[in-house]
Amino acid sequence: MMTLLRRVAALCALFVVSLPAWAVSEKDLLPVDEAFGLTAQARDRDRVEISWKIAPGYYLYRHRTTVKADAGFAAEALQMPAGKKHHDDFFGEVETYRERLTAVLPGKADDGTDTVTLEVRYQGCADAGVCYP
Repeated sequence: MMTLLRRVAALCALFVVSLPAWAVSEKDLLPVDEAFGLTAQARDRDRVEISWKIAPGYYLYRHRTTVKADAGFAAEALQMPAGKKHHDDFFGEVETYRERLTAVLPGKADDGTDTVTLEVRYQGCADAGVCYP
């Protein structure tokens, strides 16, 4: 009986020691700003263009992307191109973007408004299985 217990203990120890080999190392993951490079530019007073440069091995979810503008800009619905259809284990059928995404936020800037503050929220993941907020 003791031999069986030792074997089980040895197998458990071997399993625990091998776990780090399966884990994704933090140093292998890019910081969020490098994985999803974000820029915004007002093309005119009625339209802001928002672009992401998405690093290889990363993707953004369409349904998890929102933009809000401050009170100086009456924003309409964010316009995004169709993404690539993807089956996600958590979200089901979704659309994702790789490499680059450019979206347009139409609206109307108030008279006298020269700058607009945007709140951009998005979620993306690395192919390694780690997701960013």
